[in-house]
Amino acid sequence: MAAAPPAPVAVVTGGSRGIGAACCRQLAARGYGVVVAYRSDDASAASVSEEIAACGGRAVTVRADVSREEDVVRLFEVADTAFGPSSRLAVLVNNAGVLGPAGSLQEVATADQLRAVCDTNVVGPLLCCREAERRMSTKHGGQGGSIVQVSSGSAYIGSPLLYAASKGALNSLTIGLVRPLAEGGVRINTVSPGMTDTDLVADAAQTFDFSQERGRERIPLGRMGTPDEIASVVCWLASEDAAYVAGANVRAAGGRPPGTTLG
Repeated sequence: MAAAPPAPVAVVTGGSRGIGAACCRQLAARGYGVVVAYRSDDASAASVSEEIAACGGRAVTVRADVSREEDVVRLFEVADTAFGPSSRLAVLVNNAGVLGPAGSLQEVATADQLRAVCDTNVVGPLLCCREAERRMSTKHGGQGGSIVQVSSGSAYIGSPLLYAASKGALNSLTIGLVRPLAEGGVRINTVSPGMTDTDLVADAAQTFDFSQERGRERIPLGRMGTPDEIASVVCWLASEDAAYVAGANVRAAGGRPPGTTLG
């Protein structure tokens, strides 16, 4: 009798809430063992894991700040063993992100503030990609895999300043990694959500003083997206249905053209 194929594992950063939590639930429903990585919200992470278990899925939670290299290394070491010796890392979703402060260039562009945003939104995904490649790439004994970066339509608007700059860098990172990762059987793609019904968008509306109602009026579909709708795009890119898709940046913004502001 032929041995069963290795059980696929997915690591999702920022997995305790919003788009990340929706990705965790959908990937678990597709048969992945899911590593729910989160920075601080123990209760929300536990809730996601419990929801997955209640539906017959498999999940573990790992508290990890992706801006800290040692946390990223530990996260993937947990993923190596969490679902048994026959498992393998198949999917990474780089979803963790921080918004950063509001204000003008003179008010927000200190080195410490810029580092705080970029360490999570750019350095963190890069470190996660490094660890994922070590496990997925056929060059390192892996069986291939898929990485999906969660960016933002803000990268095309340039606002909020530091957040948008970091997401623009993330988009460039994806482009730069397409060929070297593909040579080892790993695909990397990006999803750029528009206005989505998440805590991050609610925080942005308050912090940056824009009207969610006016924003909805500028979306051709006339409403915000849901975390599950964004997660569906992420899961499609991660799946074999998208086996010939690499280096793509899929906008999930309700038809809003790139570069149009919401407020």
